[in-house]
Amino acid sequence: MDRLEKESYFQMQSNKSGDSAPAVIDDDAVCCICLDGECQNSNVILFCDMCNLAVHQDCYGVPYIPEGQWLCRRCLQSPSRAVDCVLCPNNGGAFKQTDRGHWAHVVCALWIPEVRFANTVFLEPIDSIETIPPARWKLTCYICKQRGVGACIQCHKTNCYSAFHVTCAQQAGLFMKMDTVRHIHTVGSEPGPVMVQKTAYCETHTPPDCEPRPRPTGTTGPVDPNRLQLAKKRSSVPVISIPTIPPDRIQEIGSLVTLSKKSQFIQRLIAYWTLKRQFRNGVPLLRRLQSTHLARREETSKSTSQATSDISELYRQLKYWQCLRQDLERARLLCELVRKREKLKKELVKVKSMCTEVELCPLVCFLRKLVDLLRARDTGEIFIEPVDQSEVPDYGDVVKHPMDLST
Repeated sequence: MDRLEKESYFQMQSNKSGDSAPAVIDDDAVCCICLDGECQNSNVILFCDMCNLAVHQDCYGVPYIPEGQWLCRRCLQSPSRAVDCVLCPNNGGAFKQTDRGHWAHVVCALWIPEVRFANTVFLEPIDSIETIPPARWKLTCYICKQRGVGACIQCHKTNCYSAFHVTCAQQAGLFMKMDTVRHIHTVGSEPGPVMVQKTAYCETHTPPDCEPRPRPTGTTGPVDPNRLQLAKKRSSVPVISIPTIPPDRIQEIGSLVTLSKKSQFIQRLIAYWTLKRQFRNGVPLLRRLQSTHLARREETSKSTSQATSDISELYRQLKYWQCLRQDLERARLLCELVRKREKLKKELVKVKSMCTEVELCPLVCFLRKLVDLLRARDTGEIFIEPVDQSEVPDYGDVVKHPMDLST
């Protein structure tokens, strides 16, 4: 087993070094969170090197494109053990950990109103799950027919109470859309904060102008084959890359042992090793080779002590910049909260001053509104300023009591 692991590792390294052609990227790949295949220079689609998960940078919280291999959180922290979402009964997809050590889909956390992200840049950890009302946990998904499993959302149509899991709605092709809207303040002239409006409809109340989507299993009607294939691809088990060993190397390994039934023993040993690697989702059995499976590091035989010190120094700098970035993000959030607080205090002072003025001088408040109405009526601005006596000397003889809006 030790020799098989080493041979597979050497074979994988030789394939990586000898293959100069770039990896083949599926042009039809879509993000499993937003189900959109479009990408920009600052928001590309990343593929997990272990489970082939496709996600946008912004959708999964990856602000910077990593060098070398990139692994999703599930493959990085739980490569050999399957994880379950606490918000839905479906497996597969983009996972992130919660603040209590559980796992949840990113798309479930985005669509359930009560769930939040502790860090809005990296979109982790997922928190506020305990604030979900008990009624939401008791809803029955009309797609998978399961009750009390995960938290459901409901149709946006008024008086429609159809409930469904977020991932069930994605697999069924229901209408789900997120729009950014700006909140309008009633007091003050400054624009309000940008808010996200989430709209999801059941199959019955899907808008007629939206593009057709696959229907849930068990319903009648036309189904788009492309979207059905996409849903099937998303719900399938991720492909696990198991390194292969050339036959000549297998014969060389077999020549090292002397047994009566050598060929049968070698075949069963390779079959057992392959099943063991599949059970661990492709993670090497040798612990010292797992680090190379998770992150590629070029090791040199010369100056090992210097290389180790350089790596530790880079790691220390990385931790320093990560802490500095977290501190800056925390300071930014505090400044934003202070700004909102001072803005609310300013609005509160304005309202209190208006209430005090109404209590002490109700007539003045009424007269001020009356003057504003008169100014609005004076479109020609005739009564804005008093008449200049130098221009009209006999104006005072004709008009005994002149009036204007400025005095």
